[in-house]
Amino acid sequence: MKIYINILSLFFCVTALAQTTSIPDQNFEQHLIDEGIDSDQTINGQVLTSDIASVQTLSLYEVSDLTGLEDFTMLQSLLIERGGAPDITIDLTANINLIDIEILSFEGLKTLDVTGLNNLEEIDLSTNSNIKYVTAGYLEFLKEVNLQNGNNINITNMEINISSYAVFPICLKVDDATAATNNNAPYNSWSTFGFIPNFYDQGVCTLAVDTLNKLEVALYPNPVQNTFQIKTSEKVDEVSLYSVTGKKVAHFNTQQDYGMANLPAGVYFVKIESNSGESIERVIKR
Repeated sequence: MKIYINILSLFFCVTALAQTTSIPDQNFEQHLIDEGIDSDQTINGQVLTSDIASVQTLSLYEVSDLTGLEDFTMLQSLLIERGGAPDITIDLTANINLIDIEILSFEGLKTLDVTGLNNLEEIDLSTNSNIKYVTAGYLEFLKEVNLQNGNNINITNMEINISSYAVFPICLKVDDATAATNNNAPYNSWSTFGFIPNFYDQGVCTLAVDTLNKLEVALYPNPVQNTFQIKTSEKVDEVSLYSVTGKKVAHFNTQQDYGMANLPAGVYFVKIESNSGESIERVIKR
């Protein structure tokens, strides 16, 4: 019996050490082999999770199935070029260390979700002529989204949701910055949420100089059970409450207590606005 137990323990130990990540796309796995990342050097639909645990830079070409990308948890720079699939959604919310993303000529891309990628600085979608939805919830360092794809005129009802910790504008590179700034077609059908867009089409983006000042506030208690209060030297005009996905879930005028009792537990963001500036504060509802 003692020998049996030892062998069984060894089996479970080896199994734990050999955890794998599914990579069903052969072009994806071939790239990992070519780069010396996939240690077994065999197209078998999987890779040792330990092989990809420290990968920081990844370039993928002609890949249609991105399954497995979610386990590249240390990834900082990602290039996806060509490939694609009809009506595809790319969800990078598990790749929390990403700093820059380039998605070039990826056919069928309709939605990109980078919610929660707080280190993200740049998103390039310039060759994706059918992109219609960009969702990026509460990023701190994002500076630019490139949507200059030569097909803006044919894209209507674009939705760009980039709810940011910062109150600074975010550069949006488009085909016609003048039309976008003046809210002319097709940009008058586009909707932006959670940030101040600064449109440009050539050169380097220069952010507006009249950016709002950050309002100094204190929010308490935090975590919140039912209500919270806001302390600031300025007169508060409006208070809005957002979920982590950027959806507005409550709106208040100036008052002493702000209620959250009817909301489920989780993380929320409170946008506080006054004549002299604004602030976005993170709050936890218990």
